[in-house]
Amino acid sequence: MGGKDPKTDGRMIVTRHTTLERLSHYANIIFLAFLAMTGFTMYLGLPYLQYQDAYRIHIISAAAFLAINWIVTPYAAIANGRIVEYWFWLSDVRRLLGVLSNFFTGTEYPRYTIYDERRGKFRNRLHPITKLLIYLNYTALLVSTLTGVVIYSTMLTILGVNISSIVLRVFDFVSPTINMSGFGMARLLHLVAAYWFVIGTVIHIGVVQLDPKKFEHIKSMFFTGKEDLMVDPTAEIVNPINDD
Repeated sequence: MGGKDPKTDGRMIVTRHTTLERLSHYANIIFLAFLAMTGFTMYLGLPYLQYQDAYRIHIISAAAFLAINWIVTPYAAIANGRIVEYWFWLSDVRRLLGVLSNFFTGTEYPRYTIYDERRGKFRNRLHPITKLLIYLNYTALLVSTLTGVVIYSTMLTILGVNISSIVLRVFDFVSPTINMSGFGMARLLHLVAAYWFVIGTVIHIGVVQLDPKKFEHIKSMFFTGKEDLMVDPTAEIVNPINDD
């Protein structure tokens, strides 16, 4: 905000999501949908697409999905100075307990949208459950990346290093404990990661995003990029300028 007072006519309009964050979110939705549809089409032998067509779409979507989540999203968080918002702090534990208390006893819903008016930036934007989902999603993303490399090719080489061989050796070392081959274990873990993305998406949408308290957040992510903190029931404004 650069020190400019965002308050006008009893409103306080601030940028919650940058254009890059919003575009990344749109792209994630699209490519994750393509990955799920083509992946389960191949795995279950569904008749909606020819196997080779599904495979091509799956590979292209995987490359885009990985680029967004391993490159674009971290870059946006660092470039915007928001990387600390993704850490799960003690305050997030208290907010999570507050969310659970609200659900079971109807106590006041915790304010987790923390905006520092003097600095003109958010201290925190994310729901505590969303933060936990991000950690689980990136764990699943790492698993799907490593296993996908092996499934795609056992001879994938980058800068002269056979990445597939290294990953497969790790699976070959571990897999005998569950009476599987390394390649079989890679396929199983890839499927588990796929199921998690489906489950995680349902939780993200159904438990978090459909909460009516988050209307301003949804409007910001999908439409304007901005929100009015004065009508956001989850918002708390700290270091207010008018304290002077």
